[in-house]
Amino acid sequence: MKTPLHRARYTFVGESAAALFALVVLFIVFSLLNHRFLSTINLDGLVVSGSIAAIAGLGMTLVIAMRGLDLSVGSVMGFSAIVVAKLLESGVDLGLALLAGLGAGCVLGLVNGLLIVVLRLPSFVATLATLSMILGAELLITSGETVTTSSKLYSDLVVKNLGGFLPAAALDALVIFVLVWILFHRMPFGRHVAAIGGNPKAATDAGINLRAVTVGVFVVSGICAAIAGMMVGAQLQTVDSTVGSGFELTAIAVVVVGGTSLTGGRGNLIGTVIAAFLLEVIHSALQILDVSSLYEDLAFGSILVGALMIDGLRRGASRKGMLVI
Repeated sequence: MKTPLHRARYTFVGESAAALFALVVLFIVFSLLNHRFLSTINLDGLVVSGSIAAIAGLGMTLVIAMRGLDLSVGSVMGFSAIVVAKLLESGVDLGLALLAGLGAGCVLGLVNGLLIVVLRLPSFVATLATLSMILGAELLITSGETVTTSSKLYSDLVVKNLGGFLPAAALDALVIFVLVWILFHRMPFGRHVAAIGGNPKAATDAGINLRAVTVGVFVVSGICAAIAGMMVGAQLQTVDSTVGSGFELTAIAVVVVGGTSLTGGRGNLIGTVIAAFLLEVIHSALQILDVSSLYEDLAFGSILVGALMIDGLRRGASRKGMLVI
């Protein structure tokens, strides 16, 4: 007899396998449609973009597994990238600049968590408010202008080819994946996140500190968003207030397409990573095939709706609200 844990594992494996199969099939199809898809420049860009989306998605996975939403991911990405760029521009050492960028993401995630647990705001309301505040801060810091960096070492941390064929961004994503996987699957914190997402009242009755876990999850999300943002800054070497704009929707999409339910209680980290590269393959292919961006938005929207329909069928008639503490 299969226990609920075994059934959950089979579900995760099936979802991840389905996403991986779709990724492989689409990769082959697009390769046959246009030879430019397999060009070194395109593949390197695909790996870098997919790695950035995966890192942002990993943090969002924990938030959604707890039955919350973090709409500030894109603005946190931009803010952290701007902090690093401004410090490098003023001559600060790269290591210190990166620590400052991580610190910015940590603090902003902490603010999100405190707004939720102290003011008892729904997560999407709290993070929607901080999204606007952070964007305003970005405009003040940059005065609406572009900040340029010229650190080759900063760029190499993301775009340099390792072994002559794999961008460093892939290694960055692997390291973050391992750390988040250990946190979620091998530490009590991860079990508490899933328990809160499954049933907040039961989790509280079981002695789980719901407030502390909530703050911790949003701090992790902020750190992941900061890393993703700094990677964008390293890749582009120029940043402004538009960096990360709308990326929270991309993060939510890769999480949902990867098999994590918006109703919370579980999170599929492997599925998130595969879905990040799946969506980037589609994005890259549509650009190479000169497909209008209007159809690109339609394609992404259709994929997201399909993933939500599958999740709805799996969950049946049960419906739960977003996290409110």
